[in-house]
Amino acid sequence: MDYKNLKIGDKIGNKDIASLFQCTNQGGIRKSNKTKTIILIAKFTECLYKHKKENDIVYFTGMGKIGNQELKRQNKAVAEAKENDFYLHLFEMYEEGVYTYCGEVELIGVPSIEEQRDDNGKIRDVFIFPLKYIEKVV
Repeated sequence: MDYKNLKIGDKIGNKDIASLFQCTNQGGIRKSNKTKTIILIAKFTECLYKHKKENDIVYFTGMGKIGNQELKRQNKAVAEAKENDFYLHLFEMYEEGVYTYCGEVELIGVPSIEEQRDDNGKIRDVFIFPLKYIEKVV
């Protein structure tokens, strides 16, 4: 199966994501140079990262568990996805191990900075990426 056959609302497992998009099976931001995609996993379960949804916008928290996040590696890849011809694909998780495909999204502004707690419980700065669905999610 090709990732292009995924339909919005499809529920798949972590191994399927890695196989379809030819990316790692770990992390909330997974870049694949082979498929020119960046997979974003927004967990709405008990999770360190506090993603939010308002209307058609997902406010996706960047990567980095301890200390202030930096605009490097995966965070930089998301910020520069459009100019580097990478496509952002969003999955949402409401129960452990079940990933719901939400389709392609695009960054609709510069990332903002918000304070959230890190893995040690300390307040730190995180990047918040405003993402809009390219196709309407049902």
